[in-house]
Amino acid sequence: MKFAKILSLFLALLMLASTLVACGDTPEETTGGSNRPSVGGDRDLIEDSVPLDLNYGGETVTFFVRSEEDLLKYEIACEDLLNDPLYDAIHYRNIDVESRLGVKIKTIEQNGVYGQHTAWNERLSNSVLTNTGDYDGAAIYISQGSPLAKDGIFYNLLNLEQGYGGYLEFAKPWWNQMLVDELAIYGTLFFAGGSLTISQVAKGSCLFFNRDMFNEKFPDDRDAGLYQLVRDGKWTIDKLTDYVSQVHTDVNSNGVVDDGDIVGIRSRAMVGGDGSFMDPWIPAMGLKLTEKDEYGDVTLAFVNTRTIPAYEKLKALFGSGNPGTLFIKEAHGETELPNGNVLFASTIMNYGLTMAQSEVNYGVLPLPKYDEEQDDYHTGFSNAASAIALCANLSDARAEMMSAVLEVLSAESYKQVIPVYYNKILQGQYSREQADAEMYDLILNSFSFTFGFAYSTASLGGIGSSFRYMEPSYDIAQHIDSNKEVWQEKLDELLLALEERS
Repeated sequence: MKFAKILSLFLALLMLASTLVACGDTPEETTGGSNRPSVGGDRDLIEDSVPLDLNYGGETVTFFVRSEEDLLKYEIACEDLLNDPLYDAIHYRNIDVESRLGVKIKTIEQNGVYGQHTAWNERLSNSVLTNTGDYDGAAIYISQGSPLAKDGIFYNLLNLEQGYGGYLEFAKPWWNQMLVDELAIYGTLFFAGGSLTISQVAKGSCLFFNRDMFNEKFPDDRDAGLYQLVRDGKWTIDKLTDYVSQVHTDVNSNGVVDDGDIVGIRSRAMVGGDGSFMDPWIPAMGLKLTEKDEYGDVTLAFVNTRTIPAYEKLKALFGSGNPGTLFIKEAHGETELPNGNVLFASTIMNYGLTMAQSEVNYGVLPLPKYDEEQDDYHTGFSNAASAIALCANLSDARAEMMSAVLEVLSAESYKQVIPVYYNKILQGQYSREQADAEMYDLILNSFSFTFGFAYSTASLGGIGSSFRYMEPSYDIAQHIDSNKEVWQEKLDELLLALEERS
């Protein structure tokens, strides 16, 4: 079951009631007169199985989180009202969970951005290995925190399922079933996600585009035609490349595509291999890093007949040979989508926060397909999104308590937080017209996840980074040929280490 199926029940309601919430709206008031969001509908009819009389007498539970951005800092707990629909919904969710279970939810934060993630991981590991009891759980940096599973830092969540020592029910819609199915191996599951890890949704890949520029450059197609391509299943990377190649205005008249020009797309992050925003193009092209066979064993799937052609299509779009692509090394510049001089931007959904504050009349689209024959659109999310884990040093009693906390937090996120993020943020603040809300529906219902994604960067020899390089000298076939044996060895080592933890 795809990740966005956690949204399915109330998405159906939204399709019937298409009124959008304008930017700046405050949460609806309840009959009690509070400023609390009122979230109803069929979601409230789906109950968790945690006993209603379960109470832990004011016990404090502590999560270790990252602090480099509000989305990561507050997804587990937001102590104060911030006059923000999303974070205030999280605030109220936690009040409900704390009241119901008799707990106090606390977070300890540390910057865990790439480069500082090592210190973050070490702090968590040291606490578990020395049994200091600093943390009960953590919202890990999924691609960089995943190796801690091999080191025995995480508790096996399958031992905390309903009827097996805890209260977790991974079949419920507030859990990302695809993620659970992919990561469960040898009777273990060391981290998971779903409605609680809102960053997995917010960091989902997408394309934003300048609607006015598109209508000016392509008056016969216009933005309505662009949306229709998506609906008809004809939104392909070749179509995107064709549009991009036709958009370049040499503002400084120097005869080259450079910063300050008007361009079809900006391509910075691939130079030197930097830029994880290229990674979601792998699932978008219908490719998988790994897959499970009929016996549940994980095998490499990246090396197949489509891999090289898919990369070549991406290089035709993002490489320096495209006349509409700005291919630069600088991290920042004048040519940015919010400045009105870029047609398309490959980014994440939460970039809508920046776009909503700009004057650009923008729209949103899913990443395109490899070709029209591809089964569907596929959305990946940034490898910096969170996954939730519990610490391996928990006592049985405390682990059972934490399973109840995670289950109720996830269930209440499904009922209270996801609808607010979807309705007020995506379909409200981040949407300029109803077609964009429709595109968010499609994106959220096309999430794709594999075991290899979680471990690709730190444990599988960087297999998931293979599409980041767009220099003319980069030979993808040579790269695959020289690394495929390494990838297989790394996978074998990883699986052996995980099996030893079972």
